[in-house]
Amino acid sequence: MRLPPLGRLAALTGSALALGALFSGASPAPADTVRTTGGLTLEGVVERRPDGSLRVETEQGPVTLAARDVLEVQAGDGPRTLWRRETAALVAGDAAGWYRLALSAETQGLVAEAREAHAQVVALEPEHAASRRALGHERVDGSWLSSDEASRRRGLVLYAGQWRLPGEIELAQRDTEVARVPAPSRDDARVRQLLQRSLTGEPALAAAATRALAALSTPDLVAAALGLLGRPEPALRAGSCRLLGTLGDESALRALVFHGARDLDEGVRREAVLAAASFGHDDLALPFVRALGSENLRLAGNAAQALGLLGDMRAAGYLVKRLSSHGSSTRSFVAFVNQISYVRDYDVEIAQASNIANPNIGIIQEGVVLDIKVHDAHYTSTWIEPLLLGALSQLVGRPIASREQAQAWYAAEGARLPDFPKAPAPRAPRRAEGKSLGVPVGR
Repeated sequence: MRLPPLGRLAALTGSALALGALFSGASPAPADTVRTTGGLTLEGVVERRPDGSLRVETEQGPVTLAARDVLEVQAGDGPRTLWRRETAALVAGDAAGWYRLALSAETQGLVAEAREAHAQVVALEPEHAASRRALGHERVDGSWLSSDEASRRRGLVLYAGQWRLPGEIELAQRDTEVARVPAPSRDDARVRQLLQRSLTGEPALAAAATRALAALSTPDLVAAALGLLGRPEPALRAGSCRLLGTLGDESALRALVFHGARDLDEGVRREAVLAAASFGHDDLALPFVRALGSENLRLAGNAAQALGLLGDMRAAGYLVKRLSSHGSSTRSFVAFVNQISYVRDYDVEIAQASNIANPNIGIIQEGVVLDIKVHDAHYTSTWIEPLLLGALSQLVGRPIASREQAQAWYAAEGARLPDFPKAPAPRAPRRAEGKSLGVPVGR
């Protein structure tokens, strides 16, 4: 049984799985098992209230559930409580005992617990091949790597849930049918609800949602996270951006760039840009550089902030040019026109059938239309200037407080700035080479 990378979800939500209690050494208290209609499983002491609701005392704190949200309640210790009791009885350094518990957790569907037990086995016996394979590790050139890192070392790229060659992705992106976002699963609404709870729910419910998400595949998680990008809550959109960045599926890159430039919330834009940067493309700054020239000042300001976060010095010259320019000078026109309406004719057939006149109206237009072009404009400071200066300061590593300082810096350093290549960069991510896996310290 190959386990999905649950650790990435736990790191994102901060909820977790409360695995610290797993190694506290104390035997877990007796707990009942409560299953909800939303697919969550909670273990804790259950208190029934007169109105039919339940109060469940979990490790992460109390949870109150309405009667309509409860699917079933099983009295007695649940599988997670029993499993933790067995881990508390293990002798320090007992790799065989941890492996036995890992297999037991797999048979009971305890994905998170099984993964943690296999991680403990690997911590005690780094060459334990069975636990390595269960964690999705592969041996490459004598070192154990995660399957993701091993695939990247072979030059493959994750796109729409599959590891592909860069050339295949370029072909897929040209074909609109193939380049679509991964199709959502049948229970996509349920997955989105679980992901929403894991990102913004109270600790106990977030931990339960994270455990429920552990068995899902990367395409399901990508589809759910992309769906949440359209929600109005900034916390949900920001959390979805972080998750998409850690999943590393290239099919989400365009959505991250879009929200990095156009999302209304600054925090969401920041998370989207950082997530997109984690893909490692050396030409990621280009769409934001192009957006600097937009007549939409809000978009240009957002692009400047994104460039500051990316830290690509090749964008510094474009920021200075935007500071020094007056914007575009597109051609326009001015019209001096009079319009006169008159009755041109009557529709006889309609008039006879309905006993009414149906006039055809014509318009006489006279006047002049003059083509004009703006040749000059005076520079005035606007709200976008501090954003441009702030981004430039981030790139150059020192404060630049005015347009004059920016121009002076560019006059001295501009000739040494690198530029973007004329030809498009290959789409393969410039990620670091795979490294040997670090493992947690065993008990």
